[in-house]
Amino acid sequence: MLEVRIEKSFADFHLKINLNAGNETIALLGASGAGKTMTLKCLAGVVKPDSGYVALDGRVWFDSEKQVFVPPQERGVGLLFQNYALFPNMTVRQNLLCGLRRDTPRHERDSAVESLMERFCISELHSHLPSQLSGGQQQRVALARCLARKPKLLLLDEPFAALDSHLRWRLEQELTNTLAEFDGTTLYVTHDCDETRRLCKRVCVVHRGCSQAVVNVGDWYHRPITKSAAQLAGFENVTEINIIKEGMASLDEWATSWPCEEPEPIGVAFRAEDASIEPNGKDFVILCRIVRSTEQETIVVTTANPSAFIRVRAQAQFAVGDTVFVSIPREKIVWLQREE
Repeated sequence: MLEVRIEKSFADFHLKINLNAGNETIALLGASGAGKTMTLKCLAGVVKPDSGYVALDGRVWFDSEKQVFVPPQERGVGLLFQNYALFPNMTVRQNLLCGLRRDTPRHERDSAVESLMERFCISELHSHLPSQLSGGQQQRVALARCLARKPKLLLLDEPFAALDSHLRWRLEQELTNTLAEFDGTTLYVTHDCDETRRLCKRVCVVHRGCSQAVVNVGDWYHRPITKSAAQLAGFENVTEINIIKEGMASLDEWATSWPCEEPEPIGVAFRAEDASIEPNGKDFVILCRIVRSTEQETIVVTTANPSAFIRVRAQAQFAVGDTVFVSIPREKIVWLQREE
């Protein structure tokens, strides 16, 4: 069990992370600059938090009140950054040897490295330097080195960010198998919605340095709670609201009002695929004008606010310039709460 309650202040940024995780893969999901990578550095011991508590399986790594701070080399964390951070002057074999725990008996070191190279299909690359490897090969070596010390906590920082789409898909299949066999906790940093759904069971959204509640990936994807969570889950249409009277919300940007029975919402969201264009209005509608249409989607603007673009599923029966109603089923509308 991983327990994290930490805070760290910088000149213009404050990190505040609170999460618990078991033997599972949890996505740390957030926009660039949200604090995801800094969170990993704090857990690995590379950066020391100002205050808080970090423990893994009952072993305390950091406790500001008791002045406990376990250095990185004693935590045994597997940390994989975007650039893989392989030692450039060492061969694949030497990189893996450096990844082994210090207490690995000398007579077991060679067999441990051979086993890792075979597992990650890099045996034929044992004498290559990192500069002689492709991006996919470098990632295999880096992941093998992470697992060489048999960590209980694996920290992956956007491991596919530098790879093209075809290679990303292939290596994702390999990583899926690795994570399924990993007996520990994995924190997977990303801002990719589809990647999150394929690889992770639960999600912790990080917004401007602050973690939100950890939720099941299905709940996050279908019923996000906050604006940042909705945008990361791929909701194309998000706007703020004001409650104008009990049971009624004003969507000022979209120049309409909708019935609302949710407690204290601050925004609303819906997916383009869930909206349709109708010639007549119903309960949850927006009066719009079509400005662009493709095979994938139709783009409209509200008649009262030409800068308020809304994305809708493709509607071939209507033409650019038509004034129409965008209609959303009640069950597809998500009411958003204030960011934590």
